[in-house]
Amino acid sequence: MSTSETHNRANLRMTQEDSFAALSDVIRFVDGKRPITVSLSTCFGCPMVGDVPAASVVAWAKRFADLGVNGLTICDTTGMAHPDQVKQLIEALQLALSETPLTLHFHNTRGMGLANVLAAAQSGIDRFDGSLGGLGGCPYAKGATGNVASEDVLFLLQGLGISTGVDLLKLAHA
Repeated sequence: MSTSETHNRANLRMTQEDSFAALSDVIRFVDGKRPITVSLSTCFGCPMVGDVPAASVVAWAKRFADLGVNGLTICDTTGMAHPDQVKQLIEALQLALSETPLTLHFHNTRGMGLANVLAAAQSGIDRFDGSLGGLGGCPYAKGATGNVASEDVLFLLQGLGISTGVDLLKLAHA
């Protein structure tokens, strides 16, 4: 679901509260039998309304954490994030949700994707979404490019001495 009401209505055709209710039903139905990670879109800004307050992102994240999800994916859905913003939001989320694993999802619309991965890694994040060749995008954000390229993220992390367990040469070949 989206942390922006406007984006949530455009993307999912329902209110945020309706999305939360539907996802809550899924979480209760699974009841710990399978791991569930919830993705929160537009955490670093919405192309339709601009800034999304960090407090709003933290509040939605906390509501899902309180339901017992196994993790949260914090999404820069359209590539609006910058490194200082990433560090600040991660710090706020880590304070509020110390037991909930976080995954970060960045797009490279403004060329900041890898810089944001670096900021997140330096803030203690070790889980990232990516896509081969940087595929992806958001149909509700004109000009939004794809996700950060997995092969670029792995190259960056290896350069920082962070082991990923992924063979970069095999991934690049794919």
